[in-house]
Amino acid sequence: MNNFKVSILDVLRGKKNVRIWAKILVLILSPLGFIYSILMSIRRTLFEKNIFKSKSLLVPVISIGNISLGGTGKTPVIVWLIKKIIDPGLNPAVISRGYRSVDSSLTIVSDGKGNVLTSPPASDEAVMLSRLFPNVPIVTGTDRIISGDKVISELNADVVLVDDGFQYLKLRRNFDLLLFHGKNPFGNGRVFPSGFLREPVESSKNADAFLVTGEDKEGGIQKVESLNLPVPIFTGELVVDRIFCPEKKSNIPLEKIKESKILAFSGIGNPDSFDHILNKSGFSIVDHLKFSDHTVYNKKYFLRISRKIESLNPEYIITTEKDEVKLGDLQLGIPLLVLKVEMKFDDPDSLFQTILEKIL
Repeated sequence: MNNFKVSILDVLRGKKNVRIWAKILVLILSPLGFIYSILMSIRRTLFEKNIFKSKSLLVPVISIGNISLGGTGKTPVIVWLIKKIIDPGLNPAVISRGYRSVDSSLTIVSDGKGNVLTSPPASDEAVMLSRLFPNVPIVTGTDRIISGDKVISELNADVVLVDDGFQYLKLRRNFDLLLFHGKNPFGNGRVFPSGFLREPVESSKNADAFLVTGEDKEGGIQKVESLNLPVPIFTGELVVDRIFCPEKKSNIPLEKIKESKILAFSGIGNPDSFDHILNKSGFSIVDHLKFSDHTVYNKKYFLRISRKIESLNPEYIITTEKDEVKLGDLQLGIPLLVLKVEMKFDDPDSLFQTILEKIL
């Protein structure tokens, strides 16, 4: 990720000690953010008043979304939710837009019978979920109503999970779970392109539950509570599940590599969270190459990683599970490690019960 983009994102996230030129540029964009904010509010109102039509599916629909740009941990939440839904014998399916997939039309990433696409052409998150749950249908496409009808009519889904569905108002949901990152839930408080929000924070009132994630849950809860909305608030944090070595096709104990020099790289929405987990777990990270979210790795990126390996001489390289599905047969001369994480909830049973009450 280049310095220009990092500086702009720091301003949008509301970070302190940012570059003056970046502050000025974002300030210039404030009128556009204000206009976009108004348009998003009008759009939501038109759907609420049924002037713009929305459609229901034949089975319950659960959306996992957010109102901010960047990562809040949606995919680990979906992983947890799939496991919980499967337990009572339900057949979930996941539909998403499929960001950075080659084809924006309907794509069956997994048919639920073990047939799974690769990334690319499919989106990284969809392929990752398909590998974790080969028996769960995963479908991507810009029209999530068509995708939903597909998984119900042809792939036998009786619950549909919508990845990043809070702004997709054409599809009615039985339950909206809205995620906030605890460290900075609203960014600078403004709407893109002058802020980190996708729509005004007031839209949060339409959620059925809030989930505050990340390393500063306590501070995040206080900020979310300041909205004074009658929405239950739950908390969760990403923790290390295991460390996987694709070359050996086995897990590696943390104690075995804790003192080793390790180079990290990632192309995710919130690389700071990856930093936090690595540091908290005690890894000796010599550097972290941060690429843009949903980066499609090619020779240019592999060359950057190779040059960094040559200059720092690490013993291992480590990346995220979402990045690993796009690497193919990457060979860089040292072992690749994949950090597999899970969302640990403070009160998972209560959250799941809240969801069940709305969908059953």
